[in-house]
Amino acid sequence: MAGLSSAFRERLAARRDGHSRAKEERPSYLAVGDPKKRLVDEAALLHAKAKELLPPVIVKLLGRSMDLTIDEATVFEKQVALEGLRGRNTIRDLKERLLQENLAAGHPRVFLPPHELSDETKLGECHIQWTGFGLDNWPPKFVVKPQLQGFEMVVNVPASSSTAVWETVKGKRKLQKYASRQLIFDLLPETSVMELKGLIEHRLGIPAARQLLSAEVAGEFFLEGHTSYLIDLEDASTMQEHGIDRFGHIIHFRINRFDENGDFDFEHATFLDEGLHLGPR
Repeated sequence: MAGLSSAFRERLAARRDGHSRAKEERPSYLAVGDPKKRLVDEAALLHAKAKELLPPVIVKLLGRSMDLTIDEATVFEKQVALEGLRGRNTIRDLKERLLQENLAAGHPRVFLPPHELSDETKLGECHIQWTGFGLDNWPPKFVVKPQLQGFEMVVNVPASSSTAVWETVKGKRKLQKYASRQLIFDLLPETSVMELKGLIEHRLGIPAARQLLSAEVAGEFFLEGHTSYLIDLEDASTMQEHGIDRFGHIIHFRINRFDENGDFDFEHATFLDEGLHLGPR
């Protein structure tokens, strides 16, 4: 202890417990915490709590309908913003919140279109905040679909001018999106093909009489490299009669370009599905 002042030697000798004290009771790695005194920065605490919570989670709810398609033309029953959710909350927590607030009933299904989210998925895995990169709110919306009444079936619609998405700019119609579309319907085994065509007509505006539907169905005897086969659907038949409710993979949509007399219908040539054919303005 050579070289130390007498005053410092006295301070060292007076220390009996072997612990060091933090100056002005400020915490340090060597200091012994005093349970009766706890320094809390209220501003830092509020900031930490704010960062722990996600921004309001936007949820769009689809009403009870056989048409479960989510696209630019979908009309939602309501849209809500749920606050107080954390990144560690799961999709199950989100469903329970919707049920508690009477925003959904039964067994709702949560989607980030086109994907359905499992109950174990955490909200923090779906929500990214990258300020400055244009991703402050990504993915933008959760979509809630009601519980299925029957079975879900996809109708594949090839790209055509009549199924394209148009927008009006300065009084002129301009093409916004030209691509194949996947329509999704909640069908029952007793749903007829004509009823399905009515749903497609309501969605696309193409008359049921101009629609041709064929189903891709799996068969037990198609085992040697063949997983499915195609069957044309007649208007009076039902999903159950063709086994679509049990073995259906997908339904394919085509345009009937001939009238009831077997003549080519030039009047509705805009319904052609090969290439882009602009219809009348």
